[in-house]
Amino acid sequence: MKKHVVLFAGCAALFSLSSTAHSAVMGPYASVHGGMATLNDADAKTSEGTLEFDSDPGLALTGALGYDFGCNVRLEAEAGYQENDLDKIGLKGTGVSLKASSETTSVSGLLNGYYDFINASSLTPFVSAGIGLAKVKVDDVSLLGENIPGKADGTAMAYQVGGGFSYALNYNLALDLKYRYFSAVDLELSDNSESVEFDYSSHNVYGGIRASF
Repeated sequence: MKKHVVLFAGCAALFSLSSTAHSAVMGPYASVHGGMATLNDADAKTSEGTLEFDSDPGLALTGALGYDFGCNVRLEAEAGYQENDLDKIGLKGTGVSLKASSETTSVSGLLNGYYDFINASSLTPFVSAGIGLAKVKVDDVSLLGENIPGKADGTAMAYQVGGGFSYALNYNLALDLKYRYFSAVDLELSDNSESVEFDYSSHNVYGGIRASF
């Protein structure tokens, strides 16, 4: 009987240690992530009509400093960068689009909140949401090989919603895989002569690492 009690106690202690190792560590952390940004077709509302910008998938990078409160909740301040190459420009409603080239970039600062679904395994699902600011810039456009000079940029409120999974490597390191929908709200781009409304949103997939300290 004593052997069974000792064995049960040993297994319980081992399970407890395993669960602790797989849970997030309370306290500050830093993270870096990189991945692919798929920009939605962007509408630019001009005085001549609405132009549709069709872009290729591009690069997305983020770095963050945060704090884990130990109750499944994390808060962080994040800086992000995203770039996408333009593929085509069309006039909305005509079905006609022309080959074009340019680059759309954004720099963002967000305050993000996370909720971790902590369990006894190394894999922890989470959901996230954040709000902040984004500065978006469109470089000189080349249409059918002809350069159209003029860079336009603007700053607007931005938000993100998403979710993903963390995999604990040890007490202090975790790998992240996450999806995010990112959008700038009521964005206007200006080239010092004219302002246009510009719809800017994307679907992003990231991989990265998070270190607690």
